[in-house]
Amino acid sequence: MELHDKAPDVFAAVFVLGFVACIVFPLRVYVRLTKKIWGYDDWCMCIGFVPFLALTVICLGGSFHGIGVHQARLNDDEQSQGRLWFFLFEVFFCISIILVKLSIAFMLARIADPMRPYVYALWTASALVTVMNLGALFYIIFQCSPVAYFWDYSIKGGHCNPSRYLADMYYADTAVNITVDWFCALLPIPLLWNINMNVNTKISVAFLLGLGIFASLAACIRLKYTVNLNNSDDFLYSVGDIVIWGYAENATGIIVGCFSVLKPLFSRIFRLGGSNDRSSHELNEHRNSMPLPQSAHGGDNLHGWARTKQGKSSTVVKSGSRKNSGPSFCESEEELVQNQGIKVHRSVMQHRDFASKL
Repeated sequence: MELHDKAPDVFAAVFVLGFVACIVFPLRVYVRLTKKIWGYDDWCMCIGFVPFLALTVICLGGSFHGIGVHQARLNDDEQSQGRLWFFLFEVFFCISIILVKLSIAFMLARIADPMRPYVYALWTASALVTVMNLGALFYIIFQCSPVAYFWDYSIKGGHCNPSRYLADMYYADTAVNITVDWFCALLPIPLLWNINMNVNTKISVAFLLGLGIFASLAACIRLKYTVNLNNSDDFLYSVGDIVIWGYAENATGIIVGCFSVLKPLFSRIFRLGGSNDRSSHELNEHRNSMPLPQSAHGGDNLHGWARTKQGKSSTVVKSGSRKNSGPSFCESEEELVQNQGIKVHRSVMQHRDFASKL
């Protein structure tokens, strides 16, 4: 089938966003595995990328099978196929978006681990978005009896719930997704407030962690087109915009979720760094020239002290064999921050300031 009406827009939007997502995702995996800091957020992103790929294929295929095309151009069989492709879009959208949101929330939870109220808030947000999208998934699958009646009206005795019920479910689901996106986007502000780093670094880190706000913009635009679900006279054409912005919400979530952890890779490739890199390097060279105490595990341990804005003490502990060959991209570092108890963070930059988390 040729592309008509909004179908070319559906195909182009999905192709471009899917292409970018397929570039940044392997880079994320490379960075996490190389730095040996694999976590629950990475598992969620990897598992979520599978239904996202299925969603990509469905959206691309749907653009050739009626989605975004006026009803007058389609015969009965083509309309049935188009509704089937849209049904599959809805199912895999809900599955993929849950795992993408959880990945972003778990990433923030790793950073906020010592600050338990923030972690509890992230767990609550994660539970909310999971329950809401699972509820939407359940309703989408069983809104018609039998299920196949959604796309095949020739089934005798079949029926579906009124379309306004599906639209209401879309409104509720999208509202929850937008709320969670904004919460996760703004959370880095209080997290970084008391960390001792220069303003430029704080802004850059907050920007990377807050990129999820772009996913919420796609959800806001999709919310505008939700009313099109009630257009029974030209259904497949009307849902073209829903497919575009629904896919954009998923793809943007994956792109920003992966991009936010690529700072070490960019720093390594483009030699990016702050004003303290030279002094930090010189300090480490000085430390390398001094004898280090042996740890219980046979490696060298290095301890340094720093302070937060409020005067709270923090300790940086580096472990591993000492090397004189310069900065190591793969070396791991643990930061212990003392603020209402011991706080443990993971960092992996050998010659960056202690507050670097990405």
